Amino acid sequence: YHEAVRRVEAIIAEKNPQLIDAQRRRVAEQVGLGALIYSMLAVDNNKDIVFDWETALSFDGQTAPYIQNAHVRANSILRKAKHVPSRASFDYSFDPTEVELIDLISRFPAQVQKAAEDYKPLLVATYAYDLARAFHTFYHAVRVLQADSEAIRDARLRITAAAKQTLSNSLHLLGIEAPEEM
Repeated sequence: YHEAVRRVEAIIAEKNPQLIDAQRRRVAEQVGLGALIYSMLAVDNNKDIVFDWETALSFDGQTAPYIQNAHVRANSILRKAKHVPSRASFDYSFDPTEVELIDLISRFPAQVQKAAEDYKPLLVATYAYDLARAFHTFYHAVRVLQADSEAIRDARLRITAAAKQTLSNSLHLLGIEAPEEM
């Protein structure tokens, strides 16, 4: 645990030097412990775990830091928006990334059910990664805060809020914290 926190703290100091020490330490604890937990749960429970620090702490690929980063990005968008509408109209032509993200969000209950029935936390871990990947793709493909219209902006904010909540729920089911910022 301490080694994970130390390594993540060094990464955060390099990538986000403006974080104050106490905040950097807190995020390092969340990300470091998350990386350790995810490394164990993202492997089928009938297989041996091969642990590698570099892989576990990577912000790219199937890791807790990658998933936590998607949560942080979603939170950042929502924080900048200052207000997330309680309702939105979805009567516009969706970008394919929006369709994929909405589809994945809708599959969350079934994935949790299957993971519980099969005693396989791997299914939730894989789902969380797939959702994070879809959110990152959405994040790079469409404009949320500067959408073409207020209606599209509101709809994309609702999609972002749903993705953030589902990422948070997925991480919490795995025993991993969802940081608000990194």
